Amino acid sequence: MLEMVDYRPPFLHSNGHLATILPNKLRPTKRQNFKRRTIITPDGDFFDVDILSNKSSTAVVLLHGLEGNSTSKYIQGMAQAIQVNGFDTLCMNFRGCSGRPNSTFQSYHSGKTDDLALLMSEFQNYESIHLIGFSLGGNVALKYMGEGNTDPRVKSCVAISTPVDLAGSSSVLSTTENALYLSRFLRQLKSKALDKGKRFPKSGINPHQIKSARTFHDFDDAYTAPAHGFDSAGDYYQKSSSKQFLKSIQKPALIINALNDSFLSDSCYPYDDCDQNAFTTLLTPEFGGHVGFASDTLMRKQFWHEQKAIDFIANFTT
Repeated sequence: MLEMVDYRPPFLHSNGHLATILPNKLRPTKRQNFKRRTIITPDGDFFDVDILSNKSSTAVVLLHGLEGNSTSKYIQGMAQAIQVNGFDTLCMNFRGCSGRPNSTFQSYHSGKTDDLALLMSEFQNYESIHLIGFSLGGNVALKYMGEGNTDPRVKSCVAISTPVDLAGSSSVLSTTENALYLSRFLRQLKSKALDKGKRFPKSGINPHQIKSARTFHDFDDAYTAPAHGFDSAGDYYQKSSSKQFLKSIQKPALIINALNDSFLSDSCYPYDDCDQNAFTTLLTPEFGGHVGFASDTLMRKQFWHEQKAIDFIANFTT
């Protein structure tokens, strides 16, 4: 299903790069008083879930983007919006993203849905659950929704600024336009991967290959694919992209991808897939950048995508 869009940005936020950078760096957010719970995984690892409780029977699970966590400004902003509306908030920090290294050579990636499924099973106290994912987290959420084993308590899903085609997104992120973003991400990813090489010397990791990586494809060939059982970066992208799972989603799902999001390739706007599945709704506003969507210049008001997500979820909350 395709839907009309009503987002009009403040002038300063009409530029895609400013819409991306300003909220990430300068948005004033109130630090949420999370309570942390550690989930132990079957392979002897762990991930941390940060919780805000309203003693509600409904929980909203937030999934952050690449190298984000529960302190990311877009997570803090959405958590505040959820709290105001009376739901509980479960912020899932992917493995190694909560401020302490995880315990295994593996980490997280764009298609890793088993930890999300485990989170569901660990929180049996909720009658209904909704998912909101950002960027990489949006891909995880949509893939989970379309894999066929969705927890029956999950009522809806919202995916924001989501690279549903990983190969396409990886390619555009390697262009000159995105050089600053790529450099920042690779610096963080390389540091973690090299640390894992030291902690797990028998892993077979090639430090030189990691250090010399100049693109996401290079890095995913050097670490992500071999660490998580994929043949190559291409194999990882093909198997983990949520686009192929959209047709199988059987619960309401909303995708919000701005047309001026420089992180997304043309293939990340799944018009045909969403038009053919009544459960999926696609919004493609002209503006918004990557996880932008500010409502006012100084970013003091609730962001447009937060209200859209809350309104969508409310339609499927009893």
